[in-house]
Amino acid sequence: MAVSTQIITWLLAIFCSAAAAANVNAGFNVFSAAQVMVDRAAQSWEWGTAAEALLELYNNELSVFGTNPFPGGKVPAADPGVFALSYAKQFISPNGQVFVGDSAAGDPASLGVSAILIGQSDKRYIDASRRQADYLLNQVPKWGNGAISHRPNIAEIWADNLAMSFPFLAYLAVQQGDTVLMAQTVAQCGLQRDVLKTSHSASWRHIIGPQSQDVGLWSTGNGWAAYGMVRVLHTLQKWSGSSSMTSQAGQLKGWIKEILDGAMASGLDDGLLRNYFNDGSWFGEISGTALLSAVAYRMAVNDPGMFPQKYISWADSNRAALSKKQGGNGVFSPAVNPYNWLDRAKFTSGSPEGQAFAVYLYTAYRDCVNAGVCTAPHSPVTTISHPGIGPIDVMTILNEPITFSSMPEPTGIACGAPQSCDADGCQGAFNGLTKYAVCKAGPRQGCQCIATSTTCGAHQSCDKNGCAGAFDGLKSYAQCTGNFVGCECTATPDTCGPHQSCDKNGCAGAFDGSKPYAQCTKNFVGCECQATGNTCGQRQDCDLNGCAGAFDGLKPYAQCTKNFVGCECNATPNTCGPQQSCDKNDCAGAFDGLKPYAQCTKNFVGCECQATGNTCGQRQSCDQNGCSGAFNGLRPYAQCMGNFVGCECNATPNTCGLHQNCDKNDCAGAFNGLKPYAQCTKNFVGCECQATGNTCGEKQPCDRNDCAGAFNGLEPYPHCTRNFVGCQCLPTQSTCGQKQDCDKNGCDGALNSQGIPVCRGNFYGCPCIALQSTPPTPPNHPPPPPPPPPPSGPTDFGCVTAHC
Repeated sequence: MAVSTQIITWLLAIFCSAAAAANVNAGFNVFSAAQVMVDRAAQSWEWGTAAEALLELYNNELSVFGTNPFPGGKVPAADPGVFALSYAKQFISPNGQVFVGDSAAGDPASLGVSAILIGQSDKRYIDASRRQADYLLNQVPKWGNGAISHRPNIAEIWADNLAMSFPFLAYLAVQQGDTVLMAQTVAQCGLQRDVLKTSHSASWRHIIGPQSQDVGLWSTGNGWAAYGMVRVLHTLQKWSGSSSMTSQAGQLKGWIKEILDGAMASGLDDGLLRNYFNDGSWFGEISGTALLSAVAYRMAVNDPGMFPQKYISWADSNRAALSKKQGGNGVFSPAVNPYNWLDRAKFTSGSPEGQAFAVYLYTAYRDCVNAGVCTAPHSPVTTISHPGIGPIDVMTILNEPITFSSMPEPTGIACGAPQSCDADGCQGAFNGLTKYAVCKAGPRQGCQCIATSTTCGAHQSCDKNGCAGAFDGLKSYAQCTGNFVGCECTATPDTCGPHQSCDKNGCAGAFDGSKPYAQCTKNFVGCECQATGNTCGQRQDCDLNGCAGAFDGLKPYAQCTKNFVGCECNATPNTCGPQQSCDKNDCAGAFDGLKPYAQCTKNFVGCECQATGNTCGQRQSCDQNGCSGAFNGLRPYAQCMGNFVGCECNATPNTCGLHQNCDKNDCAGAFNGLKPYAQCTKNFVGCECQATGNTCGEKQPCDRNDCAGAFNGLEPYPHCTRNFVGCQCLPTQSTCGQKQDCDKNGCDGALNSQGIPVCRGNFYGCPCIALQSTPPTPPNHPPPPPPPPPPSGPTDFGCVTAHC
């Protein structure tokens, strides 16, 4: 049979690689595993992962695990006909911004090492590599700490990206002689770790971000992260330009070790690592087990002191378990569904990445044995005659027969870029096995197509059937990213993440009357959002429309808690509860002139409060501004009962009513020297009262202190009429006036002890004109009042009374 030039080239390449890396018996058929890998790979990350596996398997001297991968400090001048590069080249666009148009930012970069090696003979691929790197470093969103996102439209950090972007960037640093980029690549690994590593475990979480968050300790995700850093580490150490970066190398080793230690401490199921560490509900699966075991072998060779025999023994045990999981068709199972890591169904048809990880395991074990670190197997390699990738009996090189004459290049329908599932008679549909829709008819039958509403049917939950819905920032509705890719789905809390403002990112939130929270109506449709003033409109009563308003202690206004959640509402008595002091809890109560009670203005806005001195200010008349002041019998001052309720006010006659005795009801009447009547000072403060002996004290002359004493004809003694009204005073000449007959007007005059006739009835103490009938003062009759003390200062009358 004639052998093509390409096959001869492959044979020569394999002869050289085989001489450098003797194959070993790992307990399973790596070549049939690789054949399944190539047959199944259909996505950018699968192509890149397969290309790396083929490079390590057949041309290890070109991989960073070779003994001298950078001769003279340069990327080697690789033959583009090397099988791994021929395989990868068909998927790499030399003219685009990225190697492969993809929904993920990092996945296309998995082809980056292949692109750079191809670029040694075709400059277009070096230019493409620079554009791909520029996209990752300068255009892709970044997390708050600067970590490069795995998604192109939002910042979201995936463990997967450690194996996609960063081995490529490290390799490009060698190509460009850029030590800064090498250091930046290591720093990026650390930033990714800062986001993904848990505080309570050595293992890393899978995804942190608003679209596809998965905080579980995914076995394969930890493998992606660790193996990606293993490749970065070997690139850094084996390039002369960065071999002195020992601190960065130490960091990488420490991060790799913590992932391995976390995996080794987790439980097993049938000899395999569970899909999620430390979660006994998950089955053991081959993908994460193979990849992390490959990491253990690689690091045992790299640093035997840091990764001693226990790591090799652990990997050996896993390899032995895995060898029992390969079927006659080369498929390893069970694997996790590579397109839906949360799928509880075991994936048995051959995971492209899982098959690649088995190749990684083989090459890592092979290199460990060849380095004399791992124990060589006891049995020789079995010769395989199955068509496809692998040895057949054509030639023998170091006990390893290898040829590619029976392996055609990967072929398939020339599909080109996916078109609409409705175009050209495609009749696209999902078959339940692949994540993308596929044409069922027409010239593109079997090709991937872009799903339409016809393809997808009615919206389903973004959480069901492996949809893994997410928003891409370009369309209003969430779209499936796991199964049923491109179909719109009904957003769920997992899809939407934490509530965002209804006004941001084109959300245009609104209430539909059927759900308590507002929902986005333009972008992020179906996601609940935080209501804003625009969403809520004018405040309504907190008791209406199922609002159930309440105060949360954080915002000044009450907010609805059952319907129209987050909208401010007008507080009602049900909302506010019993009135509290206007000065407490930052209420800052005040009167608005429209309502009788003070209302809170800073916190608990709209709630009535108990007025205080700060609320009321200076006391005003009880008759003004609708106050309608009154006494409640509990407080000394009158309080407003109409408007300004609870504020003390200055009592008026309307407030006080008729004068009462100054000694009653705890009035404690007294004169203040400013008003003619006595006023209450303890209770009923400000009300005039009828003066009593307690109020007036000792009688003073009727002419003093503006008393203006006078007789009222009802009582014998004169009373003050201007100041100290109601108090009895000592009569003076001004009080008594001209003398009257002692027998008139009830005077009942009599001679006093000095023989002067004075009244002893009405007008008591005033001199009167004695008549013959005026008797002397009887022994038992009270004597007339003693003369008052002489007034201070000049006086305009002589003898004050009859006592003169």
